[in-house]
Amino acid sequence: MGADEIYRCLVENTDFVVYQIDAQGLISYVSSSIEIYSGYKVEEFVGRSFSQFIHPEDMQEVMMRFQDAAAGVPGFSEFRAIHKNGSVIWVYASSRPPAGAHPSGVIGIMRDITERKRAENALRESEDRYRDLAENSQDLLCVHDLTGKLLWVNQAPARALGYTVEEMIGKSLRDFMDPSYSRQLDQYLVNVEKDKVAKPYFAVLTRGGEPRIWECHNTLRTEGVASPVFRGMARDVTERIRAERGLRQSEERFRVALKSVPIKVFNQDINLRYTWAYNLPLGLSEADYIGHTDADIFSAEDAAVMTIIKRKVLDTGVGAHEEIKLNFHGQKYYFDLTAEPLFDSSGKVVGITCACMDMTELRQKTEQLRALSKKLAQEKIYLESEIEAEHQFEEIVGESTALKKSLNEIKVVAGTDSTVLILGETGTGKELVARAVHRMSPRSQNGFIKLNCSAIPTGLLESELFGHEKGAFTGAVSQKIGRLELADKGTLFLDEVGDIPLELQPKLLRVLQDQEFERLGSIRTLKVDVRLVAATNRDLNKSVAARQFRSDLFYRLNVFPIRLPALRERREDIPLLVRHFVHKYCVRMNKKIESIPRDTMTALTDHSWPGNIRELENFIERSVILTNDSVLYVPLAELMQDEAGNSTNLEAAERAYIIKVLRECGGVIAGPHGAAVKLGLKRTTLQSKIQRLKISRSDYEDESERTGS
Repeated sequence: MGADEIYRCLVENTDFVVYQIDAQGLISYVSSSIEIYSGYKVEEFVGRSFSQFIHPEDMQEVMMRFQDAAAGVPGFSEFRAIHKNGSVIWVYASSRPPAGAHPSGVIGIMRDITERKRAENALRESEDRYRDLAENSQDLLCVHDLTGKLLWVNQAPARALGYTVEEMIGKSLRDFMDPSYSRQLDQYLVNVEKDKVAKPYFAVLTRGGEPRIWECHNTLRTEGVASPVFRGMARDVTERIRAERGLRQSEERFRVALKSVPIKVFNQDINLRYTWAYNLPLGLSEADYIGHTDADIFSAEDAAVMTIIKRKVLDTGVGAHEEIKLNFHGQKYYFDLTAEPLFDSSGKVVGITCACMDMTELRQKTEQLRALSKKLAQEKIYLESEIEAEHQFEEIVGESTALKKSLNEIKVVAGTDSTVLILGETGTGKELVARAVHRMSPRSQNGFIKLNCSAIPTGLLESELFGHEKGAFTGAVSQKIGRLELADKGTLFLDEVGDIPLELQPKLLRVLQDQEFERLGSIRTLKVDVRLVAATNRDLNKSVAARQFRSDLFYRLNVFPIRLPALRERREDIPLLVRHFVHKYCVRMNKKIESIPRDTMTALTDHSWPGNIRELENFIERSVILTNDSVLYVPLAELMQDEAGNSTNLEAAERAYIIKVLRECGGVIAGPHGAAVKLGLKRTTLQSKIQRLKISRSDYEDESERTGS
C-alpha cells in the first residue's frame, strides 16, 4: 500500500473531520466522519459554502478565522454548527493554508466538542448557583486560616455585624468576638486542627457593641488548597438562647409551683403511652409511667374508664373534664382529670396533655361534712320542733291561766281547716291569735290575707272582699283581685266581722258553705280553697237578737270560738308585758333602761287598762320616750286621771262579776273548781280584789247558806 493510500485510510477512519475549503469558500473535500457529527453525507457537503452550516451568531467570528488562515495565519476556533436535524452542535476547528508555491483556500481538522461544552456550561451554572446560594444565604459562611484570619465571608455575617464584606476579609475572628471569649477561641483553633471538625458557640459583638450568640459548625479542608483552611457555617441563635433560658426559668417556676399544689401533669402519645410526667400520683416514679399505658399501671376496670375518656379526646380533638375513681393497692382514690389534645404543625392530633388533681381528701372531707350536715339538719328539725312547742305564739306574752286556756284552744284548732271565731275586747291581741292559728296550720306556707271590715267604707267592702271586673262600677278602670282570691290555699282573716253590712252577709255565707263566689261585674263563678278566721269585739248573740247580724252566718262563724281574756282578767301577765314592751322600744329607740321601780310596776298592774294590751303598749312606748336615764319613767298621773274617770263604773262592773262567779262556785276561792281558776287569777290576787272591792260573804252567799237552813 502506497503512502497516499495509507494517509487516505487513516483520514477516513479517524474520529475527527478533515476538510478543505477553496478560495471561494466552497467545500472541496471533507472526510466521511462528517456524517457522524452533522448527519450530512459527504456529497451533501462538497461544493457547498461552508457558511451554510455555521450558526448565524458565530458566523462573523468563524469567517474571520478562516480568512486569517487563508492569509497564512494558522489558528483555531470553537463555534456552533447546525446539525441536519436542526439541532446545535459545538465544534473545534483548526485551519491553515495548504502546502505549495501558490496556496489558495484552507485545510484543517474539526472535531465535535458538544459534550465538553455541555459539561462546561453545567459546571458554570453549578458554580453560579453555589455562588448565589453562598452570597445570599441567611446562614453565616466563612473561610479562615489556621490562625483565625478570615479569607472569605458571605454577605450574611457582614450584614449581621454591621460591616461590609471587604471590611471583614483579612481580619481575625478575634476582632469580632467578645473579649471574654478569647480563651475559647484559642481552644477552638487547637481542637478543630486536631479533630478536623468543631461545633463551638461564639459570643460576637456587632459594630454597635450588641452581643450576639453564634452556633458554628466548622471543618478543616486540606485537599485542593495550597495550605489548610477552615470552612465555617454559623447561625445567630441569640433569640433561641434567650427563649430557652426563659423557658427553663418558666419551667423551673412551673415545677416549683406544682410541688406546692396537688396537681399532676403528663403527656400521652397517639397510642396513649406516657411520654412525660411530673409530680406523679400514687407514689409512683417516672419510670413506672414513661412508655407504659394505663392498662400496664392500673386495674383493667379503671384503665378502661380512663381509656374511653382519653380516646374520645384523641378522636374528636375536643378536651374533656371528668372525675375518675381509682382502686390502687386496696385504697380508693378520686381525681379531677382534664385532658386536652396535642396537635402537630399540620393540625393533626398526635397525643394528649393532661392535668389531674387528687380529690381524695377533699372527697372524704366532703362526705364527712355531708354526714355532719345531715346530722345537724336532723338536730335543727328537732330543736325547731322544741322551740315551736315552747314559743309557738311569738309576741303573745303571758303565763296566766286565762291566757293559757286560750292558747291551748289555739293549738287544738290550728291543725284543722275549721272556721275560727276570735272574741275579745279591743286591744286583746285578736290578730296575733289569728296569725298564730295560720302559722301552726297546714296552710302556713301559703298566704295570710287580712281585711278589717270596719275600716273600709260599706260601698267598697264588697269590692275589696270579692274583687271586681273592669267597668263594674264608676271608677273601676281595671280588673281587681279580691282578698278571697288572694287567700286561695291560705287563710283569710276578717277582723271586726260583726261590722259587715247585712247585704254582704249572704255572699260571705255562700263562700263559707260552697267556697265559691263571683267578682263584681262578672258572671263567672270562681272556686277557692280558703280557711276563714274571724274576729270581733261585739257580742254577736245580741247582734243576732237585734237582727243586725244573720243567725245562719253566725252559726257558720261560731264553729270554734276562742275568747281572749281582757288584760284586767290576767293582771299577773302585766309585768311580763311591761318588760317586753320596754325592751322592744329600747331597741327601736337605741336606749338602755335597766330597771323599773316597784311602785311603778304595782301601779301598772293595778290599772284596769280598758284598752287592754294596745293601751298598755302605747303607754309604755310613751314612757320610754320620756325616760332619759336607766330607770323607766312612767307618767302615773295619767293613769290616775284615767282611773278617776272610769273607776266608778269599772270597779262596779268588776265587783259585780266577781260576786257572780263566787256565787257560781259556792263561795269557794281556791282549788280546781274555785273562783280564782274560773277568773284566771291567782288565789292571793282574788283575795286582794275581794278586800279592795269590799266584797263580803253576805254579797255572794244566799240567805239559806248564811242561816244554815
